Parts: sequence; C-alpha cells; structure tokens
Amino acid sequence: DIVLISFSGVGIGLGVPFFEFKKVVDPHRIKKIFVRDLYKSWYHAGLKGLAESIDESIPVLKELIADSGARKVLTMGNSMGGYAAILYGILLEADEVMAFAPTTFANWKNRLRYLDLRSHYQYLKNAPVKPYHYYDLRQVPGLEKPIINIYFDTDYWSDRNHARHLARGHDNVRLHPYHGGKHHMIKKLKDSGELEKVITTTIERLQNA
Repeated sequence: DIVLISFSGVGIGLGVPFFEFKKVVDPHRIKKIFVRDLYKSWYHAGLKGLAESIDESIPVLKELIADSGARKVLTMGNSMGGYAAILYGILLEADEVMAFAPTTFANWKNRLRYLDLRSHYQYLKNAPVKPYHYYDLRQVPGLEKPIINIYFDTDYWSDRNHARHLARGHDNVRLHPYHGGKHHMIKKLKDSGELEKVITTTIERLQNA
C-alpha cells in the first residue's frame, strides 16, 4: 500500500493554508496524511501541537507512516508546500516526491545569484529558530535517494531556475516543464485534467513497483 503525505502551500490571502490536492487524491484508495504549516514559516517552526521544528516533526511523521502499514511513501506539495514535499521526502526517505512550482532554495547566496527577490521569503522570519542548513535543498544529505518530480512553467524564469538548480547533477530529479500558469501553474493543470493524470500515473507506478 501507499501513504501519501500532502503538504499545503502558504495560502496567501486565504488565511489558513488549504489542501490543494485533496479533491484530486480523494478517489484513490491509498492512505493519506494532510499537513499544514499553520505558522506560515516554510514548515521551519514545526507542526502545531506536535513538533517545534522540522527535525522534531520527522519522528512524528515516521510514526504515522508506520501506523499506516504502507510500504511506499509519496510526498506532494505546491509552491512552499513543494519545498516541504522535497525536504520531508528526503528526510523521511520517501520513494517518490511530486513538487509543483517548488522553491528549492531560500538562502541569500542563491536568491541573489538567480535574482529571486519575491515576497514569499518574508515567511522565513516566522520560524523562531532558523534551520539554515535546509535553506538550500541541494545541500540536504540524502537528496539522491528519492525520485523527485518537479512540475513547473518553463516560461516562468524564477520557477525554472529553482527546478534546474535542484536537478543539476542529480539524475533522480526529473523535470516536467509545462507552458503557462507561471507560479500558479497548478491551477492550469487542474483545469486541463493534467493534474489528475500525473497523480494517477505516479500512484499506479508505485503500486506496481
């Protein structure tokens, strides 16, 4: 069996972060864990009521995975949730990751290198302790283990840079470029039915592996 761990994005303008994938994954008969970053801290402040940091949250999620009885772990997320899907996918030793328009770095060195001055980096300040060792996902030990799928608008230079940054030199990072939608390309994938298609294909592949 498979357990899917879905990480919500920040939910800008919507108050509480929402679960972008719930309706799409509901029909699939797999175990599901939905995670929200209620602190809007890039998940660096942990999971409210359960853990106060990413490192503290790993044992919590590992216990949930064990309780599910699943043999395969799939993480998924969009935007900031895509960052979490990749990071947690590595730390939890997931089998596969699906990250849509993810951020793959937050450190100043790369933000200046790629001229990425977008406002969502402001949420880094919401974490009381800054885990700088997670600010560049290329530097996280174990990056080479899971299959990491990155879906992005190749015409949107910022997300293209983040995707290519992580993929450089890593054959397990698989890029899936699309045209249109910019950072909100997930809406275009939903409207066209492509989102349901790629999720179904991934789940079926894991089930048959």
